[in-house]
Amino acid sequence: MTERFPVAYLFPLRLLFGIILLLEGWGKLQGNWLHGDPLAATLGRWLADDKPYALFLPLVKVAHAHPKIFGSLVTIGEVAVGLSLLFGVLTRVGAALGALMLFSFAFCAGQGLVPPGNALLMGAVCVLFVAVPPGRFLGVDTVLAGRLPRWMV
Repeated sequence: MTERFPVAYLFPLRLLFGIILLLEGWGKLQGNWLHGDPLAATLGRWLADDKPYALFLPLVKVAHAHPKIFGSLVTIGEVAVGLSLLFGVLTRVGAALGALMLFSFAFCAGQGLVPPGNALLMGAVCVLFVAVPPGRFLGVDTVLAGRLPRWMV
């Protein structure tokens, strides 16, 4: 291996995160999230409980006003990032989008550093996956490494 950090060590974590995000996205597909009703209810609870951090409050209000659009974005985003990590395809791009999505979830929900909620932890690991792309070990990124720019794979 020519990497400074053996990416093989991150392979089980990449698979685990891929499976988690794929299952979460699949559950949302089955749970009517594309129509926005579950998202609107969740955001309504967060707003009523004054959970979102002040910086993310406008985002929560916009998402609450347009639950179909944001429900679709969340569902498709979780499935896409899950597939990217599971198969090791464009892991840097997928992990960057995953980190953005997961940190947004955490800050909009007002999550702190203590449980419940694992979005902060998962977002931090996605940042690690951007720095050290694990798709280069038993992933499609191994094949794509010479064909695409390094920042993508």
